[in-house]
Amino acid sequence: MKYCDSNLDNTTKELFERLEVELRAVDNLLLVDTSWLACQDLRQRLEPLLVSVRARGGQVTHSCEPVKSPK
Repeated sequence: MKYCDSNLDNTTKELFERLEVELRAVDNLLLVDTSWLACQDLRQRLEPLLVSVRARGGQVTHSCEPVKSPK
């Protein structure tokens, strides 16, 4: 919903900047109900953040995938 709101008030850039900062502290990210990723614009903005989590050794899991226990 915050994404929809940000489109209305032109704060989408700030929303994703905040999300990027918050995801820096995340080692394991579980995406639940990923149907919202069908929105191409949202997916294009979110994908670089997910790539960043993975690049620093984090794990991004979709709810349809098994969740692995932390090491």
